Amino acid sequence: MSLARTDEQRLLAENLRRFLAEENQFEHHRQRLNAIPPQRLALWPGLVDMGVIGAAFDEGSGGFAGDARSIAVVMFELGRALAIEPFLGSAIVAGRVLLHLTDAAEREQQVAAMIGGERISVLAHDAGFDPFAKPLLKAVRSGAGYSLKGRVRGVRHADVADDFLVSAQIDDGDVAIFRVARSAIDSASHRLMDGAGAADLAFDGFVCSDDARLKLSEPAMAVISDALEWGLFGLTAEAAGLIEAANEATFRYLGERKQFGVMIGSFQALQHRAADMYMAAQEVTAIVNLAIDALADGVSPRRSVLLSAAKVLADTAGRRVGHDAIQMHGGMGVSDELNVSHFGRRLATIRAEFGSADLHRQRFGCDQDLSDILALQDSDEARAWRDEVREFTRKHLPEAIGRKGALGLEINKEDYVGWQKVLYQHDWFAGAWPQEHGGQGWDLRKQLIFAQESTLNNAPMIRPYGVSMVGPVIYSYGSDAQKRDHLPGILSNDVWWCQGYSEPGAGSDLAAIKTTAELDGDHYVVNGAKMWTTEAHWADWMHCLVRTDKSGKPQSGITFLLIDMKTPGIEIKPIVTIDGLHHTNALFLDNVRVPVGNRVGAEGQGWGIAKFLLGNERISIADTGPKLRLLRHVKALHARAMASADVPDALKTLMSTRLADLSIQLMTLCALERQYIEAWADGAKFGAEASILKVRGTEILQAITELGLELEGPLAAAFDPEDLHRSPFEHFDEIRQASLMGLEYLYGRCWSIFGGTNEIQRNIIAKQVLGI
Repeated sequence: MSLARTDEQRLLAENLRRFLAEENQFEHHRQRLNAIPPQRLALWPGLVDMGVIGAAFDEGSGGFAGDARSIAVVMFELGRALAIEPFLGSAIVAGRVLLHLTDAAEREQQVAAMIGGERISVLAHDAGFDPFAKPLLKAVRSGAGYSLKGRVRGVRHADVADDFLVSAQIDDGDVAIFRVARSAIDSASHRLMDGAGAADLAFDGFVCSDDARLKLSEPAMAVISDALEWGLFGLTAEAAGLIEAANEATFRYLGERKQFGVMIGSFQALQHRAADMYMAAQEVTAIVNLAIDALADGVSPRRSVLLSAAKVLADTAGRRVGHDAIQMHGGMGVSDELNVSHFGRRLATIRAEFGSADLHRQRFGCDQDLSDILALQDSDEARAWRDEVREFTRKHLPEAIGRKGALGLEINKEDYVGWQKVLYQHDWFAGAWPQEHGGQGWDLRKQLIFAQESTLNNAPMIRPYGVSMVGPVIYSYGSDAQKRDHLPGILSNDVWWCQGYSEPGAGSDLAAIKTTAELDGDHYVVNGAKMWTTEAHWADWMHCLVRTDKSGKPQSGITFLLIDMKTPGIEIKPIVTIDGLHHTNALFLDNVRVPVGNRVGAEGQGWGIAKFLLGNERISIADTGPKLRLLRHVKALHARAMASADVPDALKTLMSTRLADLSIQLMTLCALERQYIEAWADGAKFGAEASILKVRGTEILQAITELGLELEGPLAAAFDPEDLHRSPFEHFDEIRQASLMGLEYLYGRCWSIFGGTNEIQRNIIAKQVLGI
């Protein structure tokens, strides 16, 4: 994988990867980390000669790039190769400080020396647990200079630096940055977990002249914050490279190592761990891409919180991958002689740099407008479409339905039909359909924005069984008669559909279906049972998988039928789910006669058609719009709890941190969804991405509902299904509001089961990443 987008960035990545593969072989890497400082920099001259240091600076500053993506490309490759070099600390962080020098000649000279490898400067900034706070070091006026008092702890790469850019508080509480030569001060060197060198710098009345104080174009703390945020970004990109390399090593090992006579990669427990590691890597990549857009947006609060989110995710994913990679390598995983332990050590070191994950969860906070952050990735056209969908929904959504959506009340069939007929009247209902079949030909990007913005503004999700599932099947595989008979009713919402897939013995394993269809003249006689048939009690028709052949492979004997629900022999029995509602059903078919003309495609073609149908669910698989709306509701509960004197302060802090973390997870899910949509829209093949969105989407949903319940406090257990049927114009007291949160929690347990359990989805992911 590469973060490169342009030909120049791809060439940079390829050349750097080739250089590091040759010059940073693992044994050389180990020896260098145990060497004296000059040998620690064995890679640095090569990076200088290649011009890599110049990637951190634009052409006007003497470099060749200076943009976030080029910097991310370099950091990703350095991470993959375990190159413990001072590019981040010097070129990115200290380099950002130097770019703020007011003297143009000095700025040009200092940057040129850095790019040319003549000087390594490192920012020495110690603010305790919060790097964005003012430095602990004090600077007191002393004659024509400043006397520095205190120490700066844990300065990374202090052993190879030529000088330090030292931050200190001056007399009036302001902050200044001083250039101090390494040879001029006392330092106590020590090693870091990843093998890099560091030092504590001791300033016991050390005097700096006025000339040593950097003259900056902005206040020193603003310059430091900018440099640290670029550092956060660089760390995240490096973590992405480390995680990819650790995953590659682990997945390869799972396919080679045998135990009890079989590859350990065949053990499902390890497959599921591998799936989680892969999902973590995908999330980090998504957040890096989002952070690139944020940095292009300029210095802003939105940029700051997003880069904190990136650090949280890098630390979280790094912990999972670093620990699991070591664990799954067994005894070799904890050996210094295997690179996987070094990946784990570097990922652990990253967690200590630029503030902890919990600090950045608090920095991210609970009040972020995620839709505003995600709009960073919108083109002008997409932004205009988002605005249009938002305004359309606010204008045309019936008030009662909107209030139901806002409160979380049950949406009944009449509500769905009412809203979908409004959409149909404005030619928006089947927007994804081709125009020749009555649609608008929306691409995947427009479909995603419509799904997000309409539901964010309290509209119900469009019911998929007709318009998103069987409709595309009919216009893609159906006969002219089937198109003529069924497409108009789907479009107008006068005909309601359900899906007959799952069976008592074939839930996620659809190839195991046993419902049979035997040919009798010009009819099929269908016998069997379908389970968990959502909205069958509302349906006029069902699209159904049946078995027409038992002789070959299970998948090859499946056929796709359209069944009129009024046909004699169909019995529907309601299933009340955990939330006390009737969503789904058991369906029994006893000698149900279905005309051969209702078969879509040929006999035995049903498996391929079913896969095509499921592919059309890609847009809604993550359901990010409803999740963003639910999070907004939970934030309101959180605000109420924060204002309450009954909630202990320690609990408020804990709940706030959890809410920030869930906000970051959901934001990352949205970014990952966008990344996949963009790839699919550009023609990428459909792989395990939908499984990733299903797993992470349902896990995040369930976690949000759990926090929502806890924020209800003593009323967390309140639940009465009758509350879900109340008029949206009634007054809902605290008990009834808590009851509605109970619905979200209880029904949320279903999401990780239906549509293919999360365990099955992890199997699918593991099959792709392990090649098994």
